[in-house]
Amino acid sequence: MPYGVHSIDVVVPDSLKGFWLSTSSTLLTAPVDVSANVLTPPGAAYSSSVGAFKYAVSHVPFVVEAIPGVIIPQDSLKDDGYLTDVPLGFSFDFYGATYDKVNVYSNGFLQFGPPQADPARAGFFKGDGIPMSSLPNNIIAFAWTDWSPQRVYGGIRYETRGTAPNRRFLLQFNNVPEYSSSGTAPGFLMMQLVLNEGSNVITVYTNTLKITNTSQRITQGIENANGTAAAFDSIFNPLNGVTSARVRNFFSLTSDAVRFTPPQPPVLTVPRDTTVPTAPPPTSADRQAFSITPALGSCVAAFSPGVATATDDGSVVSLVGVRSDDPTLALDAPYPKGVTKITWTATDNDGMTTSATQTVTVVDKENPWLAAPAGVAADNDPHLPSAVVSVGSAQAADNCPDVKVSSARSDGAAMTAPFMVGVTTVTWTATDASGNTNSAPQLITVRDVEVPSLSAPLNISVNATSPSGAVVNYQISASDNVAVTSLTCTKASGSTFPIGTSPVTCTAADAAGNSTSGSFDVTVYDAPTQIHDLIVYVLSLGMPNGTTNPLVNQLQAALNSSVGDNHVACVKMNDFLGMVAKKGPSSPVYMTTEATQIMVVLACPVVRPRQPVGSDGTSF
Repeated sequence: MPYGVHSIDVVVPDSLKGFWLSTSSTLLTAPVDVSANVLTPPGAAYSSSVGAFKYAVSHVPFVVEAIPGVIIPQDSLKDDGYLTDVPLGFSFDFYGATYDKVNVYSNGFLQFGPPQADPARAGFFKGDGIPMSSLPNNIIAFAWTDWSPQRVYGGIRYETRGTAPNRRFLLQFNNVPEYSSSGTAPGFLMMQLVLNEGSNVITVYTNTLKITNTSQRITQGIENANGTAAAFDSIFNPLNGVTSARVRNFFSLTSDAVRFTPPQPPVLTVPRDTTVPTAPPPTSADRQAFSITPALGSCVAAFSPGVATATDDGSVVSLVGVRSDDPTLALDAPYPKGVTKITWTATDNDGMTTSATQTVTVVDKENPWLAAPAGVAADNDPHLPSAVVSVGSAQAADNCPDVKVSSARSDGAAMTAPFMVGVTTVTWTATDASGNTNSAPQLITVRDVEVPSLSAPLNISVNATSPSGAVVNYQISASDNVAVTSLTCTKASGSTFPIGTSPVTCTAADAAGNSTSGSFDVTVYDAPTQIHDLIVYVLSLGMPNGTTNPLVNQLQAALNSSVGDNHVACVKMNDFLGMVAKKGPSSPVYMTTEATQIMVVLACPVVRPRQPVGSDGTSF
């Protein structure tokens, strides 16, 4: 026995069957309506799950499949018994309810839901009327009468074939003999039932249906769960020309195929998914980049989604679309930015519905409006190469909310940091929730208005070292809050300054053109001045008059003649040197050096001075 499938035995005495068979000819007093769909009369209680659920009954070509592979063991089959929980292998809808297994009865029908048994109708060995409230209900009667599948090997077979979502459940009664208690040759049943996944179509292929007991009755058809609705085919009797229903009737079938097709839901076609932009400003001319009242578009889109269409095997009684953003809004009302789903639902006259979704995506491609603050110009802070500047804030607006403004400096510094001298660009950027951006620059100009600081020397006085004057060195320095770009003097340090007084002006400048100047005098003393200074020096030594006076007399003579006659002055200075060597002090170096320099200034001929001689005979 296949796993999960159980065999239930129902014992019905032969005497009971014999009694029924002997009296059954009087049970059918009137033919059953030959309508393919039978409902209870108006006013009868309908199951809320089935409503007016009707199957279409049709004849189809007799094309059976290969015999199913799962065999119910012969010893597991019982006369008038049934098999429970036979798996379908998929979900199957029957009269609006869904099942994944069935119960197979030996007497020619299968039943959905919990197994049914009725002591008053033991074994259900009598093919009975449908629809009827009495059991069995919720059945597919492919040949409901009294059969004995336990008498043949492989009398009941089943199998699930195919792949989702198009699988098929096959049930086959294979050469199952008719019940007989007399030992006479019985009739037999060769039938294949096919249940289709997805479409929920039921097809009964009957190779041979033959019964020999004319008192027996057969029912072929389907019935819902509470016995209020049924569907069945009719059969024509060529002997008497009468067409009667295949319900509680006596008939035979050969190569017959009848199909029960459930009402199909509407086939719904919805408009295609669409992406649309938000509504633009009224006119493009209205949008100006720095308008105080900018022209902005809308954050919604004016859009008509179109109309869905539906077809049905009956008639479509309603077709409606409902928006996900607000079910009360009309379908042609403006759509907000983002994704709005329209759920279309078609309902047919059987109460079956089909729904499909159309997606309307509204995208915002409009850049925000942005106005950067006006440029700012400021002077540098005292003694600094920068200034703390308040830049203000940008103004932004957008067709959709949540626009954000950011700023960045061209120097990479924080917005709160001081701005350096020069021009710094602040780039303001507005970004909306959709990632659209707009940027505008602001120029921050910091002017350098601070002059450099200059340190110039005091007046300088030096003795001439040649007739041209003297080389004079001096120190000059400058500083600036930014940088000193130039430092110049009218006569550079290290230059030869002429005899006399020379004014010097030095100027320091920065890159901004700020400058400052300082002046000092450089005085180069001539030979007479130097002779005079040497006289003062000799007198300051406090030497004896006999030493001082001759030396001073020679210098005075040179001084007196130095103005008009350098030759005489040179002679006198040379004589001075000679006297220093003879009568000078013990350390005559300074006087010798000064006198020699004075002679250079006077452009005297080069005369090697006589060196004084000491007591030990050495010169110094």
